[in-house]
Amino acid sequence: MAEAKSDGVQWVQFRLGQEEYAVMATQVQEIVRSAAITLIPNMPEFVKGICNLRGKIIPLLDLKERFAVHGETDLQQARIIVAHVETQMVGFTVDAVVGVIRIPPDSIEAVPENLPKIDVEYITGVAKRSGHLVLLLDMDKILKNIEKMILENAEWSKK
Repeated sequence: MAEAKSDGVQWVQFRLGQEEYAVMATQVQEIVRSAAITLIPNMPEFVKGICNLRGKIIPLLDLKERFAVHGETDLQQARIIVAHVETQMVGFTVDAVVGVIRIPPDSIEAVPENLPKIDVEYITGVAKRSGHLVLLLDMDKILKNIEKMILENAEWSKK
């Protein structure tokens, strides 16, 4: 049984609408229930604002908005995944965190070649899990270059 546990990489699995996603557990700092959000004017709609997390000011991004996923959010299950994105901490709102899972390399497939490459560079693969698919995301690539520039140049990120 110990061998099976060491097989595969740990991922934090979460839900947006009806779809399931996962990010590498090594990129996740923590998962929190909620935070007071301060709105920042003139930001893209997916940038919900900033929040104070244990004395650190971090940007808060809505992944449902970013990925154009529709559906109601149950506030009792909604969570914020605080992750390392390159050199900074960023909070991502999700509908629910399913848990931490191990995904063996042989259950991961590449993104199909015939998908448009315009907005899928952040998907590192697709995992087959108990009859459904889980999209594996690279947190560093979720933000496009322009979005990274917005976050890096924001006044609050320099403090």
